[in-house]
Amino acid sequence: MAVTSPTKVQFDDCVGEPKNKHKAQPPTQRYDRKEIQKRLDVENWMDEQLRDLFGCKDESSDDLPELDIDDVLMIEESQRVSKLKEYLKDAKKPVDAFIRQLVEKAHDIKPVLSSDY
Repeated sequence: MAVTSPTKVQFDDCVGEPKNKHKAQPPTQRYDRKEIQKRLDVENWMDEQLRDLFGCKDESSDDLPELDIDDVLMIEESQRVSKLKEYLKDAKKPVDAFIRQLVEKAHDIKPVLSSDY
């Protein structure tokens, strides 16, 4: 119901306004900033390590595999090491230390599709 005065109109309640304001926010505003930064740090570390393992000087190299933290998180924990070794088999340098560190870092990252979001 609208309340009118000579100079302005005020509405008692907004019909189109969502009841749950959390859902009305863009997805990036729902995530914890620390979690976003943690994911970004791991992604940057992964890119740097992959370039080193595959001997790539720049990001546009065709030899560099596309792998991100979400790919790693989608792999069953018990199979991560073996799947990553298989995926990185063409690396020019040993991958065992990288895989071990990546699996450790993956434990601290929440999947994007978590029910928390």
